[in-house]
Amino acid sequence: MTSPLSATQAEDLRSQLYRYAQDIQDLMEQHMRLQARYQAVLQSNSRDSLPNDLLLVGLRQGHAPCLVTDLQGFIVTANATAQALLGAAMAQLEGFSLLQLAPHSQRPVLQHLLTQCQAASADDAAQLTQLSWFDGREIDSISPFDLLVMPERKPDASQLIWVFTPALPSAGDALAQLQNFNLLRHSSHGMHLLDAQRQVCAINAAACQITGFEPDALLGKLAPMVTPEHSDSALHKTLWHDLQARGSWSGEVFNRRSSGQIYPEWKSLRLVKNNQGEVFATITVFADNAHPDPHSQQLSRMAYHDALTGLPNRRLFDDRLAQAVSQAQRDGSCLSLLFVDLDHFKPINDKLGHEVGDLVLKEVAQRMKRAIRLSDTVARIGGDEFVVLLQNTARQEDVQTIANNMLTRFSQPIVAGQHQLMVGASIGCARYPQDASDEASLIKCADAAMYTAKRFGGNHFSFYESGGDHKALANLGLDLWRAIERNEFHLLYQPQVTPAGHLRGCEALIRWQHPVLGVVSPQTFIPIAETNGAILPLGDWVLSTACRQLRDWQRSGLGDLTMSVNVSPRQLRDPDFAQRVCSILLASGIEPAALELEITETEALQSTQDGTRRLEPLRALGIKIAIDDFGTGFSSLSRLQSMPIDRLKIDQSFVRDLADAGNDRARAISQCFVSMGKAMGMQVVAEGVETSEQLQVLTDQGCSLIQGYFTGKPMTGPALLATFANAASATSTL
Repeated sequence: MTSPLSATQAEDLRSQLYRYAQDIQDLMEQHMRLQARYQAVLQSNSRDSLPNDLLLVGLRQGHAPCLVTDLQGFIVTANATAQALLGAAMAQLEGFSLLQLAPHSQRPVLQHLLTQCQAASADDAAQLTQLSWFDGREIDSISPFDLLVMPERKPDASQLIWVFTPALPSAGDALAQLQNFNLLRHSSHGMHLLDAQRQVCAINAAACQITGFEPDALLGKLAPMVTPEHSDSALHKTLWHDLQARGSWSGEVFNRRSSGQIYPEWKSLRLVKNNQGEVFATITVFADNAHPDPHSQQLSRMAYHDALTGLPNRRLFDDRLAQAVSQAQRDGSCLSLLFVDLDHFKPINDKLGHEVGDLVLKEVAQRMKRAIRLSDTVARIGGDEFVVLLQNTARQEDVQTIANNMLTRFSQPIVAGQHQLMVGASIGCARYPQDASDEASLIKCADAAMYTAKRFGGNHFSFYESGGDHKALANLGLDLWRAIERNEFHLLYQPQVTPAGHLRGCEALIRWQHPVLGVVSPQTFIPIAETNGAILPLGDWVLSTACRQLRDWQRSGLGDLTMSVNVSPRQLRDPDFAQRVCSILLASGIEPAALELEITETEALQSTQDGTRRLEPLRALGIKIAIDDFGTGFSSLSRLQSMPIDRLKIDQSFVRDLADAGNDRARAISQCFVSMGKAMGMQVVAEGVETSEQLQVLTDQGCSLIQGYFTGKPMTGPALLATFANAASATSTL
């Protein structure tokens, strides 16, 4: 137990505590002076204080209809609820005059507001007024709305923030109108609404959580701007002076919680005027700077992320794009920008409501995130507009793959509440440095490419091309499913002949005549069909068409031929593959021995025992099995010997150099393939034969069949019939 202090000791302790208190107060005063100086330095360098005006940040991220215009009233951006109120998507609103969208009777009210804001170049006070607006976009029906307009002064271009809310049923005073907005009701920022005498008349829940004061403790009392002991400080006086002079103020101050704890607070204040230009209220928004977790982090997140989807917003995306362009300039790399606009989204919002629309946007955001790489950035910049930054994309094919992956995900139904909805998208792409050398131009080019894609009915992807020529690349993943019904596919047939020129068979080759893109190469659409499953119906169509063509040739007296049809890995993995082949063969009426199925060597090596087993019953029926592109897959002899194979097709890469008389190595390899095939009881077919020299070498080596441009280019069924009408005497005359 400690002994009681003497009177002298007590006095010394009081003096020491007083000196400590004085030191703390001096430090706090010094901090405030430094903070004020910091704000002045930021302003002198034309920089915004960070974070910006908390009120504007909160309103832009909120759910109330909020849009941004320049001082002339031309729309810069609008949130989803504002787009619904205006009756148009952001793509149609941007650059449009708000005056032109308003009811004719209300245009003078808006023009008066614009004139006031243009004249008062140094006044940031908010303006509250009432006007009538279209009710549900019905032209003949308008309803009263309260409108709050706030200037946002910037060194480069000042803007106006417009916030709408349905007016109260009974007209109240201006303070009641302002309270009707429910500003920042669900925000993590604290808010005090002050009347003309600076007394608190409204408080949000976050303010009570930050300060610890319940509403009853503050309502009707003077607002606590700073700690009581600093109510006469220089910063406090400057705060009120600047607020009266400019109409707004933002900065850091110290305040006191209900527990007595002093804490740093970021505070934004804005005066509000009525129709007569009189200040009748002050909006005070503040955040706790003492606890970065969660308050400061939440503040930063709200400033840089979209409140609905959690994606980066336009501000954060612009920053990342600028950094990416700078990095690309330094290291000479390439980057791509995708501009994504949803198709058929507006009817969902109009007919099913914004809650359903919000669910759709959230799901779209998640699908986009799953479609890109970890190094990429996807951001929401408007109601149903998104942008994607793809770094290190030197190959155009990589960009197209990501875009097609994205569109394929969009093609799947979205479940939103009780609704199952289909939402497609139009995607435009611009590339740095090929299309643009700066961020603004890159966004503009990607936007233009998106509109090019949209002209093809949506669900399309388009690259931007300089000179105003936009080459639209369709969303092949979706178009593949419709192409069969539209008869966009056709087959060509390349002859397979003996070295003497006698026709023994042909290979069926698929071609796609796209209605927009023209001829699309199989190297482009087959991998996509493999990915999205379209290869199964497409493969059935090829097999069925080829078998019917062979039947027609046989009936025309072309003789006994073998029809070779390529089989994809996805088809081979299908448990019903053998059954479907048998059904198609039976429907065509041709003999099983007349059909040959080709699988690539790589596919043969990677196929499972189940895949190989599915070939066995087909071969037992008499159907031939061929290994295509032989020599490219590093096959082992034991693996080949265990598979049901009838033919080896030497890849054209090994045939190309046979014409070079000095290339003994190429000739040795082809001779090895031919000899090995014969030793294993297989026919050997050489692909890509284009010259008489290549043909002569293969003939001397004993190759069974020849296929290539020298003996016959791919041709239609009637053309092949006309060329080889007499199979017995047909020769290579092409």
